[in-house]
Amino acid sequence: MAVRGDDVASSIDAHVREAVERMVGEIRSSIEDVRVAVDSQLKAALQSVQADVNSLTFLPHIKKTVGELEEGLAAAKPAAPSGGDASRIRTAVRAVEAGKSQVEILNALLEQGLQFGSRAALLILRGETFSGWKGVGFNAHGGNDEAIKKFNAAPGLVPELDTVLRQERVVNWDGASLSSRFGARTSDRAILVPMVIKDKVSAAVYVDALGNDVAKLDPSSVELLVFITGLLIDTLAIRKKIPSPSLTEGSEPAKRPTASTPRPAPAPERAAAPPPPSRPVSAPTPAPPSPPGSEATVAISSQQIRDQMAARAHAPSPAAPAPPPPPRPAPTAAPTTTHGLGEDKPSTQFVPPAGVSRGGAFGTGQTDDVKRHDEARRFARLLVSEIKLYNEAKVEQGRKNKDLYERLKEDIDRSRQMYDERIHEDVRKTSNYFYDELVRILADGNADSLGL
Repeated sequence: MAVRGDDVASSIDAHVREAVERMVGEIRSSIEDVRVAVDSQLKAALQSVQADVNSLTFLPHIKKTVGELEEGLAAAKPAAPSGGDASRIRTAVRAVEAGKSQVEILNALLEQGLQFGSRAALLILRGETFSGWKGVGFNAHGGNDEAIKKFNAAPGLVPELDTVLRQERVVNWDGASLSSRFGARTSDRAILVPMVIKDKVSAAVYVDALGNDVAKLDPSSVELLVFITGLLIDTLAIRKKIPSPSLTEGSEPAKRPTASTPRPAPAPERAAAPPPPSRPVSAPTPAPPSPPGSEATVAISSQQIRDQMAARAHAPSPAAPAPPPPPRPAPTAAPTTTHGLGEDKPSTQFVPPAGVSRGGAFGTGQTDDVKRHDEARRFARLLVSEIKLYNEAKVEQGRKNKDLYERLKEDIDRSRQMYDERIHEDVRKTSNYFYDELVRILADGNADSLGL
C-alpha cells in the first residue's frame, strides 16, 4: 500500500508540474504577442509622426518675419535724424546752460524737454518719496500743469520710480502708471530719467508722448539733456564762462573778429552780455559800496546772525559809525540804491575800483579780489536757489504773509553758515551777497517779505 501511495503522489506532482509549465508557456506566448503588437503600433505611430514632421517647414514663416523686420527697420531709418538731430539737443543744452540759478536751469530743462515729447515733469526726491516740482505741456495734452505739484509717491506706489531710486537706471515704458496718477490723459510712450546731483539721485525727469508726438520722443536726447543738466547744477557755483564758447550761436564767431578791430565798439556789446553775471538778474547796475558799519542794517534778524554781522562791521560803533575813509571810486553810471532793497537797506553789492578790469571783451584777466567776489556771488545764488527749490510752498506763503525768515529760519541759517565757512572774510566784510540773493530770489525783490 505504501508503495502505491508514493506512485500516486509522484503522478499528481508530475501532472501539476506539467500543467504549470503549460500555463507559463501560454502566458509567455501571450506576452510575446502583445509585445509584437505594441512594437508594430509604435512603429506605425513613429512613421506617422515622422511623415508629419517632414511635411512641416518653418522656412516660409522665418522668411516672412525677417522681411517684416527689414521693412520696419527701413521705415524707421528716415525718422532717426529728426528724433536725434544734434542741432536740437545743442539748442536745448544752450537754453539750459543760460540759467543763472537752479530754478532757472530746471525750468529751462522742462521747457526744452517738450522738443522731444508732449509733456514733461520734474519729480524731486525727498528721502525716499518723489514729489512733483513742476510740469509743462499737460494743459495742452489732457491734463493740468498745476496738478503735478500735488503729486507724491511713497516707495512701492509706482514701480518705475522704485527702479529709478533703487537701481538708478532709466526706464522706458508706456507711462500709464505715472500719467494716470498725474490725473492726465494716458500716454503712449514715456521715459523716466534719474538726475544725479552731488553724486546721488536727487530727482527724476518724466517725458512722455501722445499720438503724433510719439515719433519725436527721442530717449537718447532726453537722457543726455538730463545728464548735462545735473552737471550744470553741480558746477553752477564755479562756472565762469556763460555761455560756453562751444554753445554760442553759429553767427557769433563771424561777428566777433569784425567787431574787435575798432576798440570802442566791442565794449557795449560785451557789457550787454558778460560771461558771468556780476549782479542779481533782477537788479540794475550795482550801487557803490556801502559805508563801513552799514552792513548791520541789512543783516538777517536772527540774533545769531545779527551778532555775526555786527562782529564783521568796520566801525567801532554800528549805531554811530565814524566817518569812513574816502571810498574807492565807482563807475559814474551806478545808481545810489539797488532795486528791491529800499532806502534804509543799501546794497552791499561789490563794485571794483576804477581802473580795475572785470574781464574785457577779449578775455583780459580779473584780479584775485574780483574773482573772490564773483565766486561769493555765485555761491550765494546757489544756496538761496536750493532753499527756494525745496520749499516752493513755504516761499509762496512767506511772500504773502511777509514772514519768509520765520518759515525758513532753519534752512536760511544753515545756508548762511555754509556761506560764511566758504567765503573769505575780506569779501564778507565788504559785501553781503547772501542777503542780496535772499531778497532777489526768495522775496522776489521785496525785502519786507523777509519779515526782518
